[in-house]
Amino acid sequence: MVPAFELEEIVRDARARTGVPGVAAGLLVDGRVESAADGVLELGREEPVAVDTPFRIASISKPFTASLAVSCLPVDEQLRGWLSHTAGLRTESAEPLPEDAQGLFSYSNAGYWAAGEASAAALGLPFDQAMRERIIEPLRLGATGYDEPAAPARGHVQEGETGHRAVGVDVYPVERRPSGGLWSTVDDLLRFAAHHLGGRGPLSEEQRSLMREPQSQALGAGYGLGWWVHDAGGRAALDHEGSVAGYQSILLLVPDERLALAVLTNSWRGSGVVRRVVEQLGLGAGPPAARPGVRPRDSSGMELTEYDVVGEYELGDARASVEASGEELLVREHEIDPVTGAPIAGPQLRARAIGGGVYGYAGGALMSHRLDFPRRGIARIGWLAMPRSA
Repeated sequence: MVPAFELEEIVRDARARTGVPGVAAGLLVDGRVESAADGVLELGREEPVAVDTPFRIASISKPFTASLAVSCLPVDEQLRGWLSHTAGLRTESAEPLPEDAQGLFSYSNAGYWAAGEASAAALGLPFDQAMRERIIEPLRLGATGYDEPAAPARGHVQEGETGHRAVGVDVYPVERRPSGGLWSTVDDLLRFAAHHLGGRGPLSEEQRSLMREPQSQALGAGYGLGWWVHDAGGRAALDHEGSVAGYQSILLLVPDERLALAVLTNSWRGSGVVRRVVEQLGLGAGPPAARPGVRPRDSSGMELTEYDVVGEYELGDARASVEASGEELLVREHEIDPVTGAPIAGPQLRARAIGGGVYGYAGGALMSHRLDFPRRGIARIGWLAMPRSA
């Protein structure tokens, strides 16, 4: 178990190196919890972040929605597709993906909206009430919910190369709640994780095991029902990241060690803090099985030429450009925040081959720091299967 002072030092150093306004983190090992926090709720104000500060957890809401759905719906092919991003739906609508991207893992909030609607209908309750009665209350998650809590950490978007600007009060659309609407704290997230590590709660072990079973492969890992399933320092791990409205976060579990880590930040640059904490604890996603050569490869292992890879890619409001630079790829992403409507133009990042046809920024330690090319003319960037447009 990492001593409290060591976790505090890791968190403090990670925030100092990235300039993120605030961070809270918690580590659960075999029933014991250590927590740490650093920074402020909002720039320009003095209120500090505490270990019980609520943050938006964005897409970490997905394992919650998957837990609800598995508890009350038959786990048939349709539900598996919705919860594993393999139903062939676009990110933000139930419209089908372009034909050349069908059959691939491509991240879809719309699948979770469908699963949430079906769960609510099965229970005869509004979705938020169904979640509260079926998952939140049985696990005694008193700081978790869809309504804005008192004294939350405020999200911050990037301003200039190193600056931040507070988003202010954001309004999360009710219809989007199944894909990312929850507020929570590190303690509540670790309590939720403890149930998925075998603790008492609303799901049976059979249901939890079903959620951990990979339904698809992407980016050198598997995706189950609400969880990425991957290697973390030689250990089987589950995780889900969250990113919306100026917040970035992670919940990571190592079932065999009854270990869980939650890291919450209030910045679009929070993934830098998350990565540093994860790496310092030896929990980064391990590289896929290596294949010889340094050129990009598709999912079948076939070598792709520079012509196959370089170009512009689009899917809805999301765009990305890929350039070649020796053995590296230069990648820039552009997207629209679905809650604030703000355009997000990422920096140009260098991606290196990390094995198995997968490329990664910062070593690919987080699943969101990876890209691959599952088919000619398709780049999977930001978890989206994006057809080449130019």
